[in-house]
Amino acid sequence: MIKKSLKYLIIILLNLLFLTILLLFWTDKFELEFNKLVRPIEFLKLIGISLVGLVLIGVLTIVFRKLNVESLKTRIGIVVVFILIINSYFYIDYGMRIYSNKITNSEFREGALKKISNVGIELAYGTQAENLTGKEYLEITKIKWFPKLPIKAKNISFRYDYDGFLPDYSFSLSYDLPKEMKVDTMNYKDGTFSKSQNFKVIGDRKRVIYHEGQW
Repeated sequence: MIKKSLKYLIIILLNLLFLTILLLFWTDKFELEFNKLVRPIEFLKLIGISLVGLVLIGVLTIVFRKLNVESLKTRIGIVVVFILIINSYFYIDYGMRIYSNKITNSEFREGALKKISNVGIELAYGTQAENLTGKEYLEITKIKWFPKLPIKAKNISFRYDYDGFLPDYSFSLSYDLPKEMKVDTMNYKDGTFSKSQNFKVIGDRKRVIYHEGQW
């Protein structure tokens, strides 16, 4: 009985190990720059689904006994398929991220990362970038909450300062738009939160300045 249970545990652990390797592989430096907790959070998810798998395997063993499934090979085969099914979301999600981050967009993400640097003057942590393309900035917004920009935005720069424990943060963004495009201005404040936006015309373009923060 113990030997049979040990085989099931080994299956769970091997599955967890393989998914962990996939996790480490798709979380490249670009991902970690804007989502530093992605690895521990995802690993906790993997631990959780593994524990669920152990519980459900316990249920399966009861079913095996009731159906008189005596063949250990058959039992293990069913358990392996079952584990793959309940972990299919992670295999599909991680596989797609590996394809995107490591195959199709690898050089692009590495190039964008060279424009990004760490700062930490106003608050404990900070990130800034200059002269980003619209595509590079869009890639960042897939990871971070930063506001989306019009498709024609160019010469994008930002600075994001934040505290590791408190909700305090400061986010500044500037970018260029064609002169004919409409830009709304704002100056909003509600308690400790504020945001503003204005622009100035420079030649044939508008330079938009956006800021928001909480103190």
